[in-house]
Amino acid sequence: MFYSPSPNRRKSWLRLLTVGHKKLMVAGSLVLVLFVVMLSVLGVYAYRAMQYDMSRVGAGLVNNSLFDSQGCLIASLAADDACVVSREELPQHLINAFVAREDERFFEHNGVVISSVLRSVLRNLKSMRYEQGASTITMQLTRNVYELSGKSMDRKMLEAMLAQRIERHFDKYTILQQYLSRIFYGQNCYGVKAAARHYFGKSVCELNLVECATLAGLVRAPSLFNPITSMENAMQVKKETLQRMLECEMITQEEYHQAVQNPIVLRRGTSAQDGCSSYSVMWARHELEGIQSEVPEHSGGISVVSSLNLSLQQYVENAVEAALTAVERPGAYPEAWLKDMTPEMADATRTAYSRLRRPEGLKVRGANNDLKGLLQCCALVVDARRNQRGKILALVGGRSAVDGIDRWQGKVRPGRAAAPFLFCCACLPGGEDMHIVARSTEVTGERLGYDVVRSFYESLKLRHLEIPEREQALYLYNGMFQMRRLDLARLLFCLQNEGRGYRLSMVNAIWNSNRQLIYNYEPEKSPEYIRRESATAISSLPPFRVTEGEPVTMNETLPEGCGQWTMVFRNRGVCTFVWMGFDDASHPLATARELRPLLSRASMNLAREIFDKARAELRAQQQKTEAAKPTPAS
Repeated sequence: MFYSPSPNRRKSWLRLLTVGHKKLMVAGSLVLVLFVVMLSVLGVYAYRAMQYDMSRVGAGLVNNSLFDSQGCLIASLAADDACVVSREELPQHLINAFVAREDERFFEHNGVVISSVLRSVLRNLKSMRYEQGASTITMQLTRNVYELSGKSMDRKMLEAMLAQRIERHFDKYTILQQYLSRIFYGQNCYGVKAAARHYFGKSVCELNLVECATLAGLVRAPSLFNPITSMENAMQVKKETLQRMLECEMITQEEYHQAVQNPIVLRRGTSAQDGCSSYSVMWARHELEGIQSEVPEHSGGISVVSSLNLSLQQYVENAVEAALTAVERPGAYPEAWLKDMTPEMADATRTAYSRLRRPEGLKVRGANNDLKGLLQCCALVVDARRNQRGKILALVGGRSAVDGIDRWQGKVRPGRAAAPFLFCCACLPGGEDMHIVARSTEVTGERLGYDVVRSFYESLKLRHLEIPEREQALYLYNGMFQMRRLDLARLLFCLQNEGRGYRLSMVNAIWNSNRQLIYNYEPEKSPEYIRRESATAISSLPPFRVTEGEPVTMNETLPEGCGQWTMVFRNRGVCTFVWMGFDDASHPLATARELRPLLSRASMNLAREIFDKARAELRAQQQKTEAAKPTPAS
């Protein structure tokens, strides 16, 4: 008889396991899978981190550079202290302030604090979005050196791996030196050297406890905690930094109380902005500061592509000096002003101008480059073409950038040059054009009333405008108040462009050191800044001079020795502004009778010369662009 074993006597080995054992095996398998996945992920990020060049961390800093619209280098934007601060220059208080504020375990970890990373991951997983980072100083340096942007776990993991590589290649003080020398401190300051000079007028080694705590607190939000723009916020963040230093036992209780009570003393006499190589650099630095909030986080080493035309820029610089020399020296009449004249007419014009009397004692520029007491001139060329309106093509802010003064930021009394803004009030809803008396701003203003005129100027939202009080209403009507030359130019430009609120700007694009585009100018869809009907009605009234077939011009002598103001404008073309005069309106010759006709003619001739040159440059540029376009196949 064939014997077959009973299936009940043969049990699967699984039946030998209890329920608890089975659960334990499942859990162990999951842990093993997670461990393998984690190792794989870490391996991938470690491999990616190996592709980065570590020599960039210890390399010198790359200067910020300014280029024209065709990619030609204009100048360096960096100050002369754009270099790595040495270990000997770092005060202990500065080291302690940054370590306490940013990374209290800096001298202990290997680039990453695991507990902080886990806490950050859990927080982000809980909210299902990137809310919290866990950056050490080394990780922040990594982000600056390799331009890692965006907020994501991918970037954070790569940062962590790179930070550990950096820690293996460099000692702690090298890492700290590179970090302090690269980060942004606001006010266009990159690096602690520039910040120490700009805010406190001293070298890094001279910084005291209060100043060190201020800089350490500043870097988290340079625009919010800036002592220049918000002393209250700066004092608060200074106190928080000192509190952290006290908790980390880096300062005593007595040092803490004394530093908390001491004010932040700003000394900006030796600012990092001083010593600019050109007026275009001054303007670019000022504009970069204004758009900083629109630019992603980056280190130094940016390339700024501007709207400037380098050829035109160089021409304008030479033309401005030639025009001023013509005022100072009787026989120095620029040949460009004789364009399209017959030889006889040119001789007569040159002779008539040379016979004009010069004020006695008028200083002439010499070979020693002494700028004190000289006549000055600033010029601005603005693109008025569609989609390019408001872009700066060339600018000059004086006779030499050595003095560090950009006269477009300086103030004058606009006088009759501000009459168009007064006339706009008469074209507001409820007003009547009959209120305008073009021959008299005073009569026009009195018919409109102080409240109407003041309300209009307030609607323009000019931060630097000084509006006279009611008791001085005539000053308001007659333009006898202070406003920046730049604001006057911008308002006149907007008025001639149907009241659209174009800003006058230079920066077209910004590239980081990895050649990544981090800012790109978009043509403005400018809102109505001055009511369109008002701007259109006023754009052809005096003091504008309008001749058919010719550009719109304005040539006004400003009151109380504030110089000469000239504008030449063609719609969808070019607009030029020129100011000539003395820096100090109280200069003995500023109101000299002999100077007025000289400045009037020189300013007008210069503005027309620059206008014609700018139009020729734009035409040549357009022809070059069209010639470079591929022709369609026949």
